Amino acid sequence: MDRRTIRTFLPLKCILMGMSAFALAAAGLVPATPVRAVSNDFILSDADFLDAEAMSADRIRRFLEDRGSFLADYSVDDGGTTKKAAQLLAEVSRDYGLSPKFFLTLLQKEQSLVTDPNPTPNQLDYALGYGCPSTCSSAYKGFATQLRAAGARIHDDYLPALREHGQFNGWGPGIAKLTIDNLLVTPANIATAVLYIYNPYVGKYGGGDQRYGANSLFQQLWLRWFVRKHPDGSLLRVRGQPGIWLIRDGRRSAFLSRAAFVSNYDPEKVVTVDRDEIETYEVGSPIRYPEPSLLQLRTGGVYLLVNGMKRPLASHETLRLLGYNPEEIIRGVDAAELEIYPKGDPITEHDTFPTGRLLQSTTSGGVAYIGTDDLRHAIYSKEIYRSQFRNQRPQRASEEELLSYPEGDPVKFRDGEIVASRTERKIYFISNGQRRPIPDIETFRELGLKIKNLVWTNDRSLAAHPLGEALSDLSTNPGS
Repeated sequence: MDRRTIRTFLPLKCILMGMSAFALAAAGLVPATPVRAVSNDFILSDADFLDAEAMSADRIRRFLEDRGSFLADYSVDDGGTTKKAAQLLAEVSRDYGLSPKFFLTLLQKEQSLVTDPNPTPNQLDYALGYGCPSTCSSAYKGFATQLRAAGARIHDDYLPALREHGQFNGWGPGIAKLTIDNLLVTPANIATAVLYIYNPYVGKYGGGDQRYGANSLFQQLWLRWFVRKHPDGSLLRVRGQPGIWLIRDGRRSAFLSRAAFVSNYDPEKVVTVDRDEIETYEVGSPIRYPEPSLLQLRTGGVYLLVNGMKRPLASHETLRLLGYNPEEIIRGVDAAELEIYPKGDPITEHDTFPTGRLLQSTTSGGVAYIGTDDLRHAIYSKEIYRSQFRNQRPQRASEEELLSYPEGDPVKFRDGEIVASRTERKIYFISNGQRRPIPDIETFRELGLKIKNLVWTNDRSLAAHPLGEALSDLSTNPGS
């Protein structure tokens, strides 16, 4: 392989590095404005609020059981028919087009019924606090009556007024209004406006009246129970906003150029999330440069960014001897931008292939990656090959040449892949080099994953990844 061949893997200097932040936002890669912190103006998304099929009756029951709720086995009268509380919740959600997650959060916010193992009759009779502005009206007494009355009021009155007139009782999206506890709130969407119409208090967790939890408590419960936590390796886009984020080390890192994204990631694997989900992650260091790239610091010194490391070039003569074109160097890089990358060994003229290379045996047809560590890393399947090397072509080599390199760890799938074996019939999410089981289809859907991205592979390829912790059902994890 000619030394210059490796240059085909390096980006051209023109790949968007000089674009302004505005241009990058227009290209759909950088958030046009910073994502705001969780606030009293936004409690949950409209999509989540109106997702009437978000949980089945069985899943609601499991959710309640996991929290030791009295409601898990509670039977109620609903118009002359006895039903379990979970069944009633699922039916009411469908009847009024509102999420069962919304009702569960409201039940906890109002009467602690999701976690209380021994509630009083009054807690059950006025489960949602409906008809209780000061003293509770007997007209709305009863668990089923509370659910149906609240559901009907929101469905029949609040939502039509908000959609047709933009407000109800002065509350509406984009309308600033004082709450009863004297805080100015501007609901960002319909769902948040509905909650303030229903209960016009912010409450103690949002800087309001310290006597009540109110909407600030609802928000805390919603974030704790129903906002998805995506594993490292996930690619996320906020609904209705430009920008793509990579989840790594539990933080969200923004791609600051199209090249940095497309050089290593597949747009088909991006999951659309709501703002409240992305806001649960701290902001990590942005991803500005693709790999591999040649970067020159403002203070001097050229680095090759490859395999998650920055490797300094020993000299400009090294650059020439290895066949790199000086025009491919991205200049004027701040040292702070490279702080997140560990420093690797210097690259000298003896590093014939500083980004590694692919070799294919002329005897067996097998392909291996010869890394920058000069070790032979086996590739157990064409699926791993496509995941890590995409359109790169290997160089033909004899079996003897391949075996002349000491054996290293096998190549793994790229983080973020969804993989399965036809013999094992289990689905895994690859995160930090581990295979994390996805226990059921509900968890798969909760994570926003797509069946079309599922990669079927062999058992040996799966076994190359240590077994990690399962991605548990995100809406049935016990919690306070």
